[in-house]
Amino acid sequence: MRCRYDCRDGLPSCNILSAAVDKDGRAWVGTDCGAAYFENERFVPSSLFDGAVQAMYTDRQGNLWLACGNLICTSDGENKQELEGNVVAFSQDHAGRLRLITDKFLYRFENGGFIKWYWTENANVLDMCAFADGEIFVAAENSIKTALGKRLRWFNVSPETSKFPDSRIQAVAGDKFGLVWIGTDKGLVVYDARCDYVTKKNVKALTSYNVKKILFGASGKRYVGTDIGLMIYDGATRHFYGAEYWLPDNEVTAIAETDGGNTVWVGTKKGVVCINTVMMTLEEKADFYQDYNEKYNVRDIGFVAQRVVLDDRDLSTGAVSITDNDGLRLGAFILAMSYKYAATGDEEALRLARRSMKAMLMLINITGVPGLVARCVRRKGDKAYCSNMSKWYDAGEYEWLGNVSSDEVVGHFSGLSVYYDLCADEDEKQAISKALCAVVDHILENDYKLRDADGKYTRWGNWNPDDINRNPDWSGEHGTNALELLAFLKTAYHMSGDEKYNAEYVRLIREEHYAMNTMHCKVKDAHTCHIDDNLCFLIFIPLLNYETDPDLRYAYLTGMREHWEYERIERNPFLNIIYGAFTDECADIDIAVRSLKEMPLVYMKMKVLNSLRNDMVWDYSTEEFGEPPQLKEPLPYDEKPVVRYTRNHFLADSTPSKFSLLEGNSYLLPYWMGRYYGIIGE
Repeated sequence: MRCRYDCRDGLPSCNILSAAVDKDGRAWVGTDCGAAYFENERFVPSSLFDGAVQAMYTDRQGNLWLACGNLICTSDGENKQELEGNVVAFSQDHAGRLRLITDKFLYRFENGGFIKWYWTENANVLDMCAFADGEIFVAAENSIKTALGKRLRWFNVSPETSKFPDSRIQAVAGDKFGLVWIGTDKGLVVYDARCDYVTKKNVKALTSYNVKKILFGASGKRYVGTDIGLMIYDGATRHFYGAEYWLPDNEVTAIAETDGGNTVWVGTKKGVVCINTVMMTLEEKADFYQDYNEKYNVRDIGFVAQRVVLDDRDLSTGAVSITDNDGLRLGAFILAMSYKYAATGDEEALRLARRSMKAMLMLINITGVPGLVARCVRRKGDKAYCSNMSKWYDAGEYEWLGNVSSDEVVGHFSGLSVYYDLCADEDEKQAISKALCAVVDHILENDYKLRDADGKYTRWGNWNPDDINRNPDWSGEHGTNALELLAFLKTAYHMSGDEKYNAEYVRLIREEHYAMNTMHCKVKDAHTCHIDDNLCFLIFIPLLNYETDPDLRYAYLTGMREHWEYERIERNPFLNIIYGAFTDECADIDIAVRSLKEMPLVYMKMKVLNSLRNDMVWDYSTEEFGEPPQLKEPLPYDEKPVVRYTRNHFLADSTPSKFSLLEGNSYLLPYWMGRYYGIIGE
């Protein structure tokens, strides 16, 4: 979770130069216009300096040191001193000896003050670390300078005098065992402080980005600030936090750790961000998403959709969108709450599922055309989604949007079928059965298509066998739409017992090989389009819930496996949980849990520019499908752009024109379905 701060929050300037945390755990930042400390959710300017505070450091005795030009003092204002040269860095070795370096002299702390120790030999000093048992390394742009000997002198390690990589040396940090991390404009170098080193050529985890800052946290984490974001090394894992989702700007200018490594403050030229690692169970995270769903993503009588946010720091700004996919979003939410109720008996989950079930039925009943589903509804006068391909129809207090697609119908059948089985009372079962059977009747009576209120067929509401099986223009829907229609018919038969639905189901299987179509429902597309992936797995739910014939289940499960294997690289918890629920396979449930763990708590669509990174592996086969290059493998969920499962997770970048806080379905549905089927725990 992250919170960003700028001048609106008390900072004297957004240009952050330094950062530290005092002995009380309070964050301080230095800017080009003075310092400030964080208190009561705001920054309070300090009166110590009004100029650029370029360096900060908290020693092991709890003293927080600040430097402004050649002046230093402690945060309590007690220990003040004027030095020769502008201060570059403070550091303390593992024996507790405090050091300071300016652009002219190296200083040591003795008897309550800093005294000159040795001159810098006119080196361009950028950073310093004191480490191990008194060793000192200085990043001096063209070389590493180390202070050695009983009579102190500098020794230089440079590309000219050693095998050290040819690069600009900008940052340095060392541990108590004498291992030094060196930041250069060509990446990280880990040096043994003697004669050997490793880089990304030897160790893949080491970055080759332009490294500006390095901090060894007390928690053991290594923080590496680059010109395109922050990297955190935590044992065997590595995390990347880039602009603009995580950081206000690309270049990291300051880093400070607190709370045992669970909180890191990161400075940039456009403000500071506090990134918190919140320890919680998967269920607690689900509760968090559900709470913010209710607070920010529900409109009218129970529609659940994204919120267009005017200020990404204030989620209450803006309004919940009226989109062209209300039925699909709502279906996913009903599924999540139905599974939660069935898994836990939670009455609030039942209330929310029931509320949105009624909103879903409204989408069917409002059109005035039996079985015709509305894309969405709005109260008259509401600002809302509008499309040149769609028309708004008057319905009294409301208006409804036409040109419904298969997406919305799938949302209705998947969500309402599970609610019917797990939550509905008898009256609700009758209402749901009547509504869904009417939709199927409408499709069958209109040549296997959806006919809008104006008498014209909708663009994507087509399950006609002649098109699905024999029209090349619909070859992409050959398997998906066959799967959908079989599921619609099976659901109607399950709810009504009317044999006409079963007869048509069997006819399509025998005469139009619709079951065979489902065995290869995924058209391999270089992972460019994910809308039908989402629809297929959603509609597998009612079909596999209701079909018991082993021959047909074999066909359907074969198709599911083929589809899942192709999408497996995506590490999608939604696909993995559904596949695991209906098969005896392991289904990468551990990876599903990892993805759920990685999902940011604020599921906001914002600008993300991973293409700035030089370790991305690109796939150009997408150009065959008229799409730009994308990544060979999707990034972790906390690094890639925030999108729903209907969108492309292989994209490196996202540049939305506005902030959109997505509803929590991407987490809630796979988590509660997994809990219901007993394949993941709390």
